[in-house]
Amino acid sequence: MAKANGRLSNSFIFRAGAISVVVAVLANVLARFVIGLFVPLTPDFQPFGYGPIVFFTVMFTVIGVIVLWVVNRLLPNPMRIYNVIGVVAFFISLAPNLAGAANPTAMPMGGKGSDYLILIVFHVVAAIAFLVTLNRLHRSTYP
Repeated sequence: MAKANGRLSNSFIFRAGAISVVVAVLANVLARFVIGLFVPLTPDFQPFGYGPIVFFTVMFTVIGVIVLWVVNRLLPNPMRIYNVIGVVAFFISLAPNLAGAANPTAMPMGGKGSDYLILIVFHVVAAIAFLVTLNRLHRSTYP
């Protein structure tokens, strides 16, 4: 359970983090499937593949869990602070896609400007799925 300063147990961080990572991955895979039904995706733009979507979603959400663990060790009331960090990190994560949308020829992956705007959808889906799941698990574990 939570300590007086609102800190989280390591087991909660591991369990809730793992669940949140899985939910974010599943949400992005579903988003890719649905987007592919309605939007003609550039076939040779590698970030639209299921493999890269899963890989990068796992990578960045696991980094998010590590950041939560660090915040929890260093600061009181870690979920409040972590949510602020999560929102800021989300907006920072959009920078490469916005740069790619503005000048796709400067990007190593190629693609069109619209491809980079579509990638933003995956950032939104992953961020919402990850943070909502983590916060719901927190509220149910630490009422």
